[in-house]
Amino acid sequence: MTTIVREMLETDIDEASCFFREHFMKHEPLLESHGKCLQANANSNKRELDESVVREGLSLVIVDQSRGDRIVGVAYAGVLSASELESSWNELKHKKRTKYMEHIKYFLVNIKRNAQFFRRYDVSKALYLKVLVVDASMQRQGLGRRLVTALIDVARAKGLALLVATCTGCYSTKLMASVGMECVHSENYCDFKDDDGNIVFKPSAPHTKASIMVLKL
Repeated sequence: MTTIVREMLETDIDEASCFFREHFMKHEPLLESHGKCLQANANSNKRELDESVVREGLSLVIVDQSRGDRIVGVAYAGVLSASELESSWNELKHKKRTKYMEHIKYFLVNIKRNAQFFRRYDVSKALYLKVLVVDASMQRQGLGRRLVTALIDVARAKGLALLVATCTGCYSTKLMASVGMECVHSENYCDFKDDDGNIVFKPSAPHTKASIMVLKL
């Protein structure tokens, strides 16, 4: 196996979207907890990755050159500003959440806002790692670490002072910590409840919380 890390291109979006559905949605704790990955994975023609984000030139892929440059890892990332985060929060904070995916969207925006990393590090924007996913058959080979390390270099080259990631499982949290990222905020899944007081997220062990991981560059 010969792998290289390179920038994700617009021509990669279709393959990367299929890869995302196959290797992320089936293993993501927030989806897995209620079997929601089966519903999310049903539409095989949907583009999961936003072209405008890919055009920023901040997302990366690992391709296996020995297998026709097949994608075996994705780091989907883009610039997040403090004003954009606040705008997202204002759109969501008063909306009634009745669908599972609406709960996920609210939770992920809210935990970023609660982390207060823009204020803590006195910056107005950061490189936000939206999704990190590696081929399930090639885990524990350092591919995820290579992607994050390369993403750190990209952030520095673009003059961004902060790298941020929301880790929804314990394995991704450990990976981010291994490259020097610091947990600045975490929230237990058992504390997130719907309007009727029911716990919304019930992922399998050992995933009990989500964490905001940050690296000052």
